[in-house]
Amino acid sequence: MTEAELRDIGGVAASARLIRVVLGVGAAFFLMAGVLLLASPDAFAEWIGLEPKPDSGGLADPSGREAVAWALRMLGAGLLGLAGQMWLVRRAGDHPVLGAAAVMVVAGGAMTILTITLPGEWTPLRWALLGAGAVFILAYVVLLAASRRA
Repeated sequence: MTEAELRDIGGVAASARLIRVVLGVGAAFFLMAGVLLLASPDAFAEWIGLEPKPDSGGLADPSGREAVAWALRMLGAGLLGLAGQMWLVRRAGDHPVLGAAAVMVVAGGAMTILTITLPGEWTPLRWALLGAGAVFILAYVVLLAASRRA
């Protein structure tokens, strides 16, 4: 194999190509979650088992429920923006795409930690979100590591 052929199957270019795919799938995932959070935050809270602390006003308290719904809608709006940026950065050069993957490791890691520490029951959707978050982070980490070998 020539050096050019080796570069084509490994290193920055190959990793960036695969990261573009992961960014696209992640953008679709965040788009769906963002729309759902904006449209139906109360249902989403129930589906993920979100329960506020009893002394915090709680979901039973109308003002507590409204605050949770507002926060989830704000999260939905943020996810829409992140989805758009992920989709657009796919067209960038290889190194900016690798940078976007590093950003997603940090952001996805924070979201995964917050999913683990969420107060409330462990529901099937919560487990699914945790699994999806872990898979995305692992994909980004593996591809970033693969980009370092050249």
